[in-house]
Amino acid sequence: MKDAKVITWAELPSELIYSILLHLSVPDRLVNARNVCRSWRRVCQDPLIWRKIDMRDMGKLEKAKDYYPTSEAMCRRAVDLSQGGLLEININYFGTDSLLAYIADRSSNLKHLLLNECYQITSLGLLGAVMKLTSLEHLELSHFYFMELDLEYIGLSCPLLKTLKLNNVGYCYKEDECDDHALAIAKTMPGLDHLQLIGNRLTNTGLNAIVESCPHLKYLDLRNCIYINLSP
Repeated sequence: MKDAKVITWAELPSELIYSILLHLSVPDRLVNARNVCRSWRRVCQDPLIWRKIDMRDMGKLEKAKDYYPTSEAMCRRAVDLSQGGLLEININYFGTDSLLAYIADRSSNLKHLLLNECYQITSLGLLGAVMKLTSLEHLELSHFYFMELDLEYIGLSCPLLKTLKLNNVGYCYKEDECDDHALAIAKTMPGLDHLQLIGNRLTNTGLNAIVESCPHLKYLDLRNCIYINLSP
């Protein structure tokens, strides 16, 4: 043990530094890790570290509101560091039309987009971004209660879509049964293998259309879809 060599943070192999940084949050990578030493700063600036940007660890919604401007600025910086190589991004709360457009303009290879409770994102803002994200394979939208969503446009814009998760989207906009979402999915998303429609107002008619038009579907989640009757 007396002859053991003491290794400093700067002397860690690059592969190990990558592994460590990938387990840190976006704020930690942007603010703290890059200040450890030059080798860490160099890795923090590598686009490979920013292929996935996960900004869901924001605490509760009420508290997170105080950090919206800072969070958006950090997200933009992370997108810049990806240098067009961003493949996955997950955002809670602070998303805006402007931020979404910024991401779409710089991330044409994006495959995975998750937005949760981003009340400042409008349907027009979402559609404007999605039309540029033609490589998208996974789209998840949660708790957009008042959004009127044009799923047919999304399906036509994203022909590679394999996973679609709509959780309580448009729940307050439509008060009665409505198969608009289901029929749009059946018409424009035949490649889906994973579909989640929590709190949707589709009926058996919409469900049958999806089942008949999406032959690759392996997973279907219809929790809280109160207008579906599965009784024999």
